[in-house]
Parts: sequence; structure tokens; C-alpha cells
Amino acid sequence: MITVVHLDSLGGVNYHRIMAPLMRMKQTHGVNLHFIQSLSELKDMNLDKVDNLLVSRKLSVTNHKEFKKMLVNNGIRLILDNDDFWNLNEENPAYGLYKTYYGPDIKKTIQIADVIWTPNKYLARQMSHLNHKADIKFINNALNLDEKQWYNQRKTTKDNLWFGYLGAAAHIRDIKLMGQVFDEKNILCVKNLGYDEVLNATKTVKPLGVFEYGKYYKRIDVSLAPLAKNKFNRCKSDLKVTEAAMTKTAIIASDVENYNWSIVDGETGILCSTPEQWKEAVASMTKEKAKKLGSNLYESLKDDPYHNIDLVNEVRAKYMF
Repeated sequence: MITVVHLDSLGGVNYHRIMAPLMRMKQTHGVNLHFIQSLSELKDMNLDKVDNLLVSRKLSVTNHKEFKKMLVNNGIRLILDNDDFWNLNEENPAYGLYKTYYGPDIKKTIQIADVIWTPNKYLARQMSHLNHKADIKFINNALNLDEKQWYNQRKTTKDNLWFGYLGAAAHIRDIKLMGQVFDEKNILCVKNLGYDEVLNATKTVKPLGVFEYGKYYKRIDVSLAPLAKNKFNRCKSDLKVTEAAMTKTAIIASDVENYNWSIVDGETGILCSTPEQWKEAVASMTKEKAKKLGSNLYESLKDDPYHNIDLVNEVRAKYMF
């Protein structure tokens, strides 16, 4: 069985949802994968030998219905991997791009998909309204711990306690939820995103690519994961919990369904709903407490079927053999 994988770029989503798990499956299961960067490459392929076309988030084609007919005529199953809601909040820098281009393409791709993989059950329900015939499967994000950036996660913080915010762009509104609680605290964040001023950061680091950024977890004891309550954020995964767990990093997170299903408050992390709770959580943290919370989180999720990459991949494997 051949699965053609459309991978037009290698940003964070495609790395976590496509490249990392599929490369792991190729190693563990020997899956037959063929990667393409453009859908135009399908014209030069013998489609009789192709069983699946796997795409990330969306198909950008002129006519989705005609594209679907082509797949059906060649006996090809369309698998969509989507971790994104199609409507962004107006303050998001990509709002206009999603409203005009990405959003409509995401919705049209959902409507023609045979199988949909997603790391969020609420998003799964939203997609089922657009395509009730699709086989929608919850497949969580997981990390390949054999990759260099994830193994050898010995902390370099020594005697000092370091907090860190390692989120990507467009999360200013989220981090403001915590309030000004980091005065006289050591805090690290990525530079040039505006977070250093909001957090009064002690240290900023340059953005790294998808194969390197995990090493920054060595430099923090506590990961911060604030998340505002809105429909777009509600469709996100618990990736920050997974990253903290597999690097034995303590986590303080917003008490939202993205995170509270995988964190036991006070045992494997701390959940907060108000600035006062964030302030209390930060003030209560010590090196010893961070180490214990990080270790507890790792032990609770390392063999969990929704966070262990090999167990998560068993769901994907059902469609590839």
C-alpha cells in the first residue's frame, strides 16, 4: 500500500503531525511513503499504485469537487490531517489570510475527505458538521524521543529556577492572561515576538527550526502554557503538555480543556484560571517542586496511548496497510 504525502513546507504543524510520526512509522512499521511538495507531481505518477493521499490542513486546488472525482476514479482515499480551526480571531495577524484563502480551503478539504486525523476532540466535532460521512480519528501529537533535540534533556539551569515561554508567534493575548507576575524571576522566551516586554524577560533566545527548538527545554525548569478561552484556541492540542512531559519540565497551564485532560492539578502540573492563581503558582515554585512535577508528568504520560508516539502511531497504521 502506497501513501502519497503532500508536504509543501516543514513548519511546526507539518513536523509534529506529518514528518515526525511518519518517519517513525517508516522505521518501526516499514510503511511505503512517497513525499511530494506540489500536487502537480501527481500528474507524473502511476496513480493505480497509490492507495492514500495524505494532506496537512488543506488542499489548495481550483476545484475541490473535481479533484475528489479524480481521486475516486483512481481508487485513492483522501486522508486529511487537520489541527486548525478555519476561523481566526480578528487580532491574529493571519486573520485576513485565513478569511480569504486558508479558511475556505480548509472547509472544502474537510468536505471531500474520506478520513480525518485531528489532535482535538472539539475540533473533530466541528469538522463532523461539515462532513458527517468522514471517518474522523483523534490522533494526538507525540514526540519521537530518538531525535537529538528531545533526548539528553539534562537541565542546564544549575541552582537557579528558570521559567520559560516557548510559544510561537501571535500569542500576546494569551500570555497577558498571566498578569505581571515575573518581576524578580528568571524567565526565558523567544526574541522578536514581543513577548520579552510583556513578560519582562530575563533572557531571550533566537527562534530555532523544528529540528532544534526542543533543546531550549534544557534551559528552563518550568514551562508556561497560558491559553485564552476562544473557539480557535479551543481547537488546539495539548502539545505544550507533551513537550514538557517528555523533557521532564514542570508546567503551569491555563485550566482549559486543551490541558486539563492531561494534567492532574498539583500532581503533574498546575492549572490556573485567574491572574491571582498564576501569581500564586509562580510564587510557590521551587527547584525541588519543579523537578518533582516534571518527573511526575513524564511518568504519567510516557506510556500513555495518547502521548507515546509508537502507541499513537498504531491508529495511523490501520490506514497504511
